[in-house]
Amino acid sequence: MSEPGRDSLTALRREIASLSPKKRVDRLLERKDALKVVRALPAQDLFSTIQEVGLDDCLELLELCAPKQVQAFLDLDGWRGDRVDPVAMSRWLHALFTANPDRAVGQLRGLDLELLTLLVKASCQIYDLSIEEQPEGEVGLHTVTPDQRYLIVYGGVTDDERTQLVLKEAIERLMGRDMFFVLRLCEAVRCELPSQLEEDAFRWRNGRLADLGFSPKHEAMALFAWRDPDAPLPDVSVAPPRRDDDEPGTDLSTSVVFPWEALESGTEAFAQAAAALPEATRARVLHDVMMTANRVQCAEGGDLGDPGSLRATVRSVIESVGVGLSYRAAGDAAKLGELLGTKPVAALFSVGNSLALKLQRELQARIRARDSGLDDAGLLRLDTPLRETAAGLLRPRPRLFSGLIDARRVDFRAPASLVELAALSRAVSEIGFRGALLGARGLGVTEAALAARGLDDPTEQPSHGQVLGALVLASLVETGDPAPAPLDDDTLRAAQRKLEDDAGCADAVARLVHRCRGFAPLPGAPGPDEVEQRTRAYAMSVLAAVKDELHAVGAPEGRFLATVWTTRARPITRKDDDA
Repeated sequence: MSEPGRDSLTALRREIASLSPKKRVDRLLERKDALKVVRALPAQDLFSTIQEVGLDDCLELLELCAPKQVQAFLDLDGWRGDRVDPVAMSRWLHALFTANPDRAVGQLRGLDLELLTLLVKASCQIYDLSIEEQPEGEVGLHTVTPDQRYLIVYGGVTDDERTQLVLKEAIERLMGRDMFFVLRLCEAVRCELPSQLEEDAFRWRNGRLADLGFSPKHEAMALFAWRDPDAPLPDVSVAPPRRDDDEPGTDLSTSVVFPWEALESGTEAFAQAAAALPEATRARVLHDVMMTANRVQCAEGGDLGDPGSLRATVRSVIESVGVGLSYRAAGDAAKLGELLGTKPVAALFSVGNSLALKLQRELQARIRARDSGLDDAGLLRLDTPLRETAAGLLRPRPRLFSGLIDARRVDFRAPASLVELAALSRAVSEIGFRGALLGARGLGVTEAALAARGLDDPTEQPSHGQVLGALVLASLVETGDPAPAPLDDDTLRAAQRKLEDDAGCADAVARLVHRCRGFAPLPGAPGPDEVEQRTRAYAMSVLAAVKDELHAVGAPEGRFLATVWTTRARPITRKDDDA
């Protein structure tokens, strides 16, 4: 049976990357050289396939895996933070011995001794019979080494019966393969401290995962550090990944986790750039995308064992890289491929992320500004979608609230284009303007003013739109310039009757707008004319929402309205009910 050629192996990996997980497994197992092919695949691809299909349905594939691949599976799925998960480890060990007990011994023998010692120590008590150590009470499930030196009693710290049975089978089969190894294991279990074993195993695990891009969180967070989007970028200096003939593959350029549909959209910057690259360069870029995504997954605390979560992270990285490409290309589509082929993927990702960070800093500056109207609970008084937009931008890694682009969506994600960044920029400007317009510099809806009305709880305070809606309706039924205040039901009914008078509505908005001219300058509106223009646009959108709501009801009751600041009816208590 000959070693599969590099070219044919690459072709196979490209083929299986486009298949469903189950068909991927079938395609691998049907090959005559399945053992060599499986052991040549990257452990991350095998792991993702097994996770998506299900461990119990991948036993034929699992028995073909090399010990280093099995170690990688445990590295990815057998830890919760910096602590070993014995139940998860047991699940994998049980599957290995169910798949092929003889081959499982070799796979187990290839694991870190520290990790194996820790697993045995968590589920066994070992007594040295040569010094007449004996367990107290009745001995249950146990093994005695052939030299009568050690008594291994399964149970104690961990009472999971399946784990104990798996370890018993593993240890007894190891005795038949390598008795000296078992004796070393018993001595280590007796002498080593669990804390030191776990620390050593965790360190070895982190070193292996770092080779796949899964860096420790504090190191991975460097990806999100500020980078001047206009500063020069370094050139690519990393050679394409290689592997020794007896080592599992490390090339992730054909990863089964990669969202390949991202390369099919000819209108997206990343897809355009990738299409312009030579095949070898494109393979290096796709590998770097996966390595960068693995780092991002670690930085964001994502589950390393969840292929779906990782695939979403890869897609997010592609979008951020596309933003960085678009910005640096400055509208020249011909430069997209050149940039992607010569600049590190991580650097382009940082450019895209820093453009969002720039907007985050702008929003933070607006909040800190004197009389911004956005401090304390001011942000909570923003209207949807500006309130959620601010919340997304202020996250450690800035996010776009998708409802800003599409009112049907409520998720948060990384900005995927310069168009979306432009929408975010306009939103930040509008947030600053509305905060000042309604705050101390403008209409005077401040924390103190609201507290004087008994509205100390931010959840009970009106939104900017509700305040403006109340002012417009009050202007319809009153003369002069009414102060911001909640409307009672009588005023609401009077205003409802006048909403059909388009001229009256226009006059009410005009009086409010004229009043606001005197607040200039405001953020994003340096002069009276700019203040008037922006206030009019805001007031007209509020008026349209108020009309829609009031037209849909008969006699309006303030406690049921969402677009206007109203007095709320006092809830009926048991005492009132009895009266």
